[in-house]
Amino acid sequence: MDKLKQNKLIIKKLQSNDVDEVLFTIKELRNTGDKDLIPYVIDLLAEHKSERVKKAVLNLLIDLKHQNAVPVIIDALQSDKYYNIKEQLLNVCWQSRLDFSEYMPVFIDYFIQGDFNQSFEAFTVIENMESKIDKSMAESAIVNLKNELGNISENKKELLVELVHIIENKDTK
Repeated sequence: MDKLKQNKLIIKKLQSNDVDEVLFTIKELRNTGDKDLIPYVIDLLAEHKSERVKKAVLNLLIDLKHQNAVPVIIDALQSDKYYNIKEQLLNVCWQSRLDFSEYMPVFIDYFIQGDFNQSFEAFTVIENMESKIDKSMAESAIVNLKNELGNISENKKELLVELVHIIENKDTK
């Protein structure tokens, strides 16, 4: 079976009303997954009623190992379609082993604009970035954060100061 037909079959199984079939398909994706299927898996997280399915999806996303999944997750994070799961997607970003460092400005924006929980998740993503970040990106982030000091809610000010400190001490390239 070619890849397109196989993916269509997997999508159909993911959209099944049978929770056990959906869970089995998610389990199978761990071995045979394709980055083109990630948006369908994220749809499950946003729309499925079963908490077991949502937990399985989160575990799958956290365990992704292929770096080519990062832009797909970032696209979902920036999509209004997934507003109700942004905090969970941010959580996936810091819990996974994927490198999101080239998207640091996205996380800076979530830190500034998000509610406290989203800000805390974005803070944690940035804090856990292990690879070197672009020097100009780091400098821009620090300027943006410092400019927000007077505008940001009181409950996030201490986090903001700590985030500036973290970025200042990150290795840059």
